[in-house]
Amino acid sequence: MLLRMTALAALAAGMIGLTGAVAAQDAKDAPKLKPEDEAKIKKALGEVQEFIGLWNLEGTQKDGAKTVAWKEKVTWGWNFKGEPSITVDFGEGKGKHFTGGVLKYDPAKKKYLLALNTADKKEEVFEGTVPPAGGLKLERKDAKTGDVYLLTLGTLAEGIRFQVKYEKKEGGKGLASSVFAMNGNKDGESFAGGAKKPECIVSGGAANMAVSYNGKTYYVCCTGCRDEFNANPKKYAK
Repeated sequence: MLLRMTALAALAAGMIGLTGAVAAQDAKDAPKLKPEDEAKIKKALGEVQEFIGLWNLEGTQKDGAKTVAWKEKVTWGWNFKGEPSITVDFGEGKGKHFTGGVLKYDPAKKKYLLALNTADKKEEVFEGTVPPAGGLKLERKDAKTGDVYLLTLGTLAEGIRFQVKYEKKEGGKGLASSVFAMNGNKDGESFAGGAKKPECIVSGGAANMAVSYNGKTYYVCCTGCRDEFNANPKKYAK
């Protein structure tokens, strides 16, 4: 019995080692992002820099003759690990419709790709562009029903307000009907205005999160930039 358990333990250890080796090899063999493509991705994501930060939103949707309302905190932040991207969190992972997701940019297709996780644990991928007025206009098509879902995201009032519109076209035709909408202000901001907010030392966007290095205080716009600064403080302090 002891010999059998020893053999099983050795086999398990071998399989774990093999899995780790395969994963490491896969990471090594993954195509490296070309510098010119990385530059295009960063530039494209910079077009929606105003999304970055914490937003206190109120959602509304029709339920028969009634209007249902709820409050939800939505956070956008930079991700500097691997391919540049922007992460989004809805309601601390417990949003009414979506829980979180990742925004990327495909330089070959010249399209933004937003993969969102739904409340019922599915992934929905939206594709779109930045319209002339700014923000993002994205859509996805349901392969089974042919319904087209439209997602419009953008800031208003010089970056103080954020707006989300989610609409649906039955069978992909006709006018779009509202599924839900969300509106609200950036955390700590109001229409009263005031002094200009400091710029993020990492990304250059509006910042309200303090970090320090060598006794000096700097500001960043999100936890992603905070982690990047803490990993390379000397680089950004220059």
